[in-house]
Amino acid sequence: MLIAVNYHYVRTEFADPYPSIYGVTPTALQRQLELLGRVGQFVSAEDVRDAIGVVRPIPQNAILVTFDDGLREQFDNAWPVLNLLGIPAVFFVNTHPIINNKVSSVHKVHLLRSQIAPDDFTNMLSTEAQQLGIDLNWNLNGATQKALAQYPYDSHKNAKMKFALNVLLPVDQRNLLIDKCFNQVFTGREAMIACDLYMDFKQMNRLGHCGCLGTHGHEHLPLAQLPKEKAAKQIELSLSYLEAWSGTRPFALSYPYGSVEACSEELGCVAGELGISFALTMERAGNEDLRRPLQLARFDCNDLPGGSAPKFDLHNLFESVPRALSTN
Repeated sequence: MLIAVNYHYVRTEFADPYPSIYGVTPTALQRQLELLGRVGQFVSAEDVRDAIGVVRPIPQNAILVTFDDGLREQFDNAWPVLNLLGIPAVFFVNTHPIINNKVSSVHKVHLLRSQIAPDDFTNMLSTEAQQLGIDLNWNLNGATQKALAQYPYDSHKNAKMKFALNVLLPVDQRNLLIDKCFNQVFTGREAMIACDLYMDFKQMNRLGHCGCLGTHGHEHLPLAQLPKEKAAKQIELSLSYLEAWSGTRPFALSYPYGSVEACSEELGCVAGELGISFALTMERAGNEDLRRPLQLARFDCNDLPGGSAPKFDLHNLFESVPRALSTN
C-alpha cells in the first residue's frame, strides 16, 4: 500500500489575529515524520513512477511525503528537516504567482481571514459580491456535507464559506470578488507579499535537481471545472516553466483543491497525455495498488498519527486506513 501525506504551511509560529493559516512547525513536522517512519518506508516520486512503470515495486508499507503550493517556508523550514532525516518528498508548485508576483486566490483568502474577524469577512464578501452583481449563495444548494468533508478542520461556517468560494462560484467571479477584498485590506502590497510567500527560482532549481519538484498547475484553479483545453494549458504552462527553471520536466501533479469537483477521470487523461506519470487528489484514503495512478488518494497531515487530529492508530496504520475508491 502507498499512503501519501500532504502539508502546506510550515512555520515556526502561527500568531495571526484570527486563526485561518493552519500548518505545522518544523519540530512538529520532524516528530510526525519520525513517527510514521516507524511503521512505513518513505519513497520518492521516482520510486512511485518506477512502480507504476513496473520497473521496480515500492515497499509493502510505502509513504510519500508531499507539499502543495510552492511556498517559500516549505523550502526554508521543511527542506532542512527532510534532509536531516534523509526523507524524500515532492513539492508541488503553482507557476503563475511566481512569474507575475501575484498571490493566488486561495492564499488571498487565507491572508484575509487571518486579519479579519470571521463574521466581518463574510459580510465583506457578501457586500462586495452584491456590488459586483455576483450571486454568492452561502446555503450551498444542498452541498453542506461535501463542504464539511472537504474542510474538516474548519468551523462549519468557515467550511461552507470556503466551499462556496472555491467550488461553487465560477472561477472568474471568485477571482474578481477575492481580488477586490484583498486590495482593500492589503492595498499596494501584493507583489511584496508574493515575493515573501513563494519559492524563488534558485530554490525550485535545487528541488528539481533533487527529483523533488512537481506541478500544482499554472494557477491554483479547480482544473476539472475548466474546459478541457484550458485545463491542458494550465498543466502544460506549469510544466514548461518548471522545466525552464529547474532543467527537469516534472512528471507528478497535485490537483489544486483535490476534491471530486476539482479532478476527474477526463482530467487525468489530459494530464497523462502531457507526460504526467501520477497525480494526487485529496481523497483521504490509502492506495492499495497503483492501477489508476492519475487518481491517487492522499491524507492531510492532520489525519495521520502525529497530526493534530489523528484518525488512526500508528501500529496498525496500513491495515486501518480506508482504501481509495479508485482501487475498489
